[in-house]
Amino acid sequence: MAILEVNNIKKKFDNTEILKGISFSMEKGQTLSILGSSGSGKTTLLRCLNFLETPDEGTITVNGNLLYDGKEGLKRGEDLREKRLHFGMVFQQFNLFPQYTALENVILAPKLEANGKSTEEIIENGKMLLEKMGLADRMNNYPHQLSGGQQQRVAIARALALHPDILCFDEPTSALDPELTGEVLKVIKELASQHTTMIIVTHEIGFAKDVSDEIIFMDGGVIAEQGTPAQVIDNPTNERTRQFLSNYNK
Repeated sequence: MAILEVNNIKKKFDNTEILKGISFSMEKGQTLSILGSSGSGKTTLLRCLNFLETPDEGTITVNGNLLYDGKEGLKRGEDLREKRLHFGMVFQQFNLFPQYTALENVILAPKLEANGKSTEEIIENGKMLLEKMGLADRMNNYPHQLSGGQQQRVAIARALALHPDILCFDEPTSALDPELTGEVLKVIKELASQHTTMIIVTHEIGFAKDVSDEIIFMDGGVIAEQGTPAQVIDNPTNERTRQFLSNYNK
């Protein structure tokens, strides 16, 4: 059974149709990268999956559970937070709370959710995640005391702290200097090697080719091409995909 099934997702803002019927599925442990030029709908799709935006049509199913059906819309009193827990989101701009240390940023949401875990367990898990990110010596630092790459790694640890089914990245290196990009991509690559289920919106073509099981190329609010990295990046069949890739060094 697919861990995620997306069927005919549509979204418009005012009279502009951003997503024109997006459908795909992915298996547990897969890494899916979404490529496309600015304005193609990549980030809107990610925001719809995370319920930061509400789709106008379509369905979203995780682990066989229907989270959203556009025919019914969002029902009164539905808990969006509960739906979002299926997805961990790592944003472009880190979005860390400046008044909290790295560790406090990571454990804040788990402490609110609790789920039967003690504060001590939550803190230990937060420390473990920061160690995994290579930040064992930065746990008590505030965001302004961290480099951009370190802040993004804290954001990844924070997203993992709630044990999401699917970890989502929205251009995770776009706000970083080139010299800091590598350290974040290394962490994501390690997560992929551990079969963490991930969706990555990125312009890092070489990275997407290296880390992905599947690649989607979006253009004008639709999926123009989909397949393995070898199919989409090395041997694209869609002319728009070829034009897009010709602008990047593979």
